[in-house]
Amino acid sequence: MLKEFLQQKDISIYKLARVSQIPYSTLNDIVNCKVDIANIRAGILFEIAKALDVSMDELYQLCSNKIVIYLEKYSTKGTVFVKNKKYVLEFQYHNKKFIDELCPVKKEAAMFIESIAQWQMEKLISDYEMEGMYELCIKA
Repeated sequence: MLKEFLQQKDISIYKLARVSQIPYSTLNDIVNCKVDIANIRAGILFEIAKALDVSMDELYQLCSNKIVIYLEKYSTKGTVFVKNKKYVLEFQYHNKKFIDELCPVKKEAAMFIESIAQWQMEKLISDYEMEGMYELCIKA
């Protein structure tokens, strides 16, 4: 995610605005997920990518605010994305779609969001399987 990338590189939004010549307010909206990547002009994305010395594809991944999670135990892939300033986990397991709000978007959460998502995904699948077993026991 772009905000974490900037923090890792020790680049402020102000500094990025100066180097890329993109208005601070525009960059602030992009970095803080207030605007969807699909609604950003290609020229703006090009200038940001150039200033950060990353490809357009890399920048798109950083701005898409999606993290792919894979649970080998269940052979299941999920996605974590930002919606309404919260991390949301979405995945499918045995034709059932799961959507779960994880936590607010904060600096502390960003460091652990993959682990939090994996833990929650495993919990939801485990609960789902237990419900299925319970149903089988009742019917028997």
